[in-house]
Amino acid sequence: MIGALWTGISGLASHQAALDNEANNIANVNTIGYKATRIAFADQVYQNRIGKGSKVLDAEKIYEQASTKKTGVSYDIALKGDGFITVTDRNNGGGTSETYYTRAGNLRMGDNGTLQDANGNEVQGWVLSSIDPDADVVTTNPNITIFTSDYTKLVSSRIINHGTYIETIAAKTTDYNNTAKGDSHQIFAGAGYNTESGKISDIQELQKAYAAALQKYQEDPDGASATSVAQVTYIDFEDKAAGHLADDNDFISVYINNKRYTQQFDTSYENTMKKLADKLTEAIPGIKVYTVDATAAHNESTADADVASGVLKIESLIPGQPFIVSNVLTTSGQTEINGTVLTSDGVAAVEGSGLGALESIRDALSEAVSGKQRDVFLPSDLFTLTPSTTTLSADAGFDYRVTIWDNDAKQNVTIPTAGPLTLGPYLTGTDALTNMADIVTQINGDPELSLYLNASIVNNALVIETKDSNFDVEFSGVLDETSGPLGLIEKNATHSGREGAGAEFIEMVTKIDQTSSKDSLQLRLDTLGISDTAFGDFSVDSNGVITIRQDGVDYAIGQISIAMFNNNRGLESIGNNLLRKTNESGDPIYSLNNAKAADVENKYVELSGADLSKSLVNLMVFQRGFEANAKSITTSDELLNTLINLKR
Repeated sequence: MIGALWTGISGLASHQAALDNEANNIANVNTIGYKATRIAFADQVYQNRIGKGSKVLDAEKIYEQASTKKTGVSYDIALKGDGFITVTDRNNGGGTSETYYTRAGNLRMGDNGTLQDANGNEVQGWVLSSIDPDADVVTTNPNITIFTSDYTKLVSSRIINHGTYIETIAAKTTDYNNTAKGDSHQIFAGAGYNTESGKISDIQELQKAYAAALQKYQEDPDGASATSVAQVTYIDFEDKAAGHLADDNDFISVYINNKRYTQQFDTSYENTMKKLADKLTEAIPGIKVYTVDATAAHNESTADADVASGVLKIESLIPGQPFIVSNVLTTSGQTEINGTVLTSDGVAAVEGSGLGALESIRDALSEAVSGKQRDVFLPSDLFTLTPSTTTLSADAGFDYRVTIWDNDAKQNVTIPTAGPLTLGPYLTGTDALTNMADIVTQINGDPELSLYLNASIVNNALVIETKDSNFDVEFSGVLDETSGPLGLIEKNATHSGREGAGAEFIEMVTKIDQTSSKDSLQLRLDTLGISDTAFGDFSVDSNGVITIRQDGVDYAIGQISIAMFNNNRGLESIGNNLLRKTNESGDPIYSLNNAKAADVENKYVELSGADLSKSLVNLMVFQRGFEANAKSITTSDELLNTLINLKR
């Protein structure tokens, strides 16, 4: 009977624990991500095959998928499948951090910009790698290496998944519609002259090509990479000496991409050739046309003696994009004189592939957006001429130096470093064009200036411009007359400018390395070094990749890492929706790109796994068990009293 008392007491204790557990399930019926706990009873030791009651063997979590609820809150996530959100407590005051695991996906952005749970613990994942301005940013303005509010035009952007990392490629420009200016027709006729609208059309065509190349790269990011090559074609009209292009009724024409372009004779053979070159440049987006000399090299030239050869250079601005040229004709009255397409002298378009093709088009686009700076000096700017405009009125010489950005040194440098380059002196009676040719020779022959600049004579004007290799930088030139009345000579404001639209271009490549160690996920774009504006629209995809959308660009800035365990039931519950790993659970397991873990559902939360109806039924069952054990105790007590009374 004494044994029955203790057996009944054990039953009371175990059923009381079961009631406590079920009360906890009921209390958490609306707790986000809560997993219900069930009691596992066990019988106690036996004596003479008679048991000694019951005990609670385990209170185990039931890790079954609960239903999800759409909240519409951008920071909310629900896990569908096996796994846990990893969070770290960095505010425990001890200078150390502790890692926990949770299914509660009601997240938020913390004061420091990190993604946090409702307790302020920071969500862990694969974070954005530090951005290297030299390696990850291509910009035409060395002072700007992040996206700012000035970059208002989106070129294109893509999030690209590689085997072990995710990258975002995004490109923007400033408003080239406001900065584009037509070239000086007086100076650049036949030398790639373009109008304001023509420059804008070129940029728009290059943007389309960039977007298409980026799309192809996204579809096969780890495929072969090859540089694209721009097509160059030379066409040869009948030359001036033949005399057929000499009358107002004469004209020249050419078909490009099956469209005919015609230029009527205007003033002279040379002028007519230049006008056709300029018309083609303006009319066909992504094309530039130049007059050239008749040498095997076909050097670009606007000199009458060279233009008289009748050869034009047609160059595509878009690497890899071919064009078709046919029917080169000179028409004089009823006579048609066929010209030729010099196929053996040109360069065929090569499309390229992968990253190489994308970079080729990017470079061409950035050059069209920015363009080489071109300082123009007319003969009248440089020399005091007699009324004949062919002779000098006094001895003249110049000192020339420039301040220009050096990409390698990352600073402005003044060159020549030893002091200004002395040009001249040029003597009275010397022809002005001869003197300018000498200036060209000296500037291009200087070992320092020739690294940055190129000088040439274009339509009888001195043009000093940046080289193709540093087209995007600006320079400030000082041309100082050492003798004579002119003194300091400024570039010609009317005719100087930029070959491109004079705007700015920037492309940024960011990377999430899924093989790196995990850390707290930062959401502020300014802290990450992407933009000067901190915030955007938050979203998460099914693999846990976090994107922030700002001004039309989705930036992949991190990926939530989903932890899995060999034994979920071995995790220790510590409250606040948090779990701690134990020896029984084992260490967390992470798979690349969360491939084997739960899917992430954005703007949803996982509801409580507690079932209220089951818990109410269990309450009645445990209540009856408790009452029955109490009855066994009272019965044993009555029998014990009867036995004691027998002795009396």
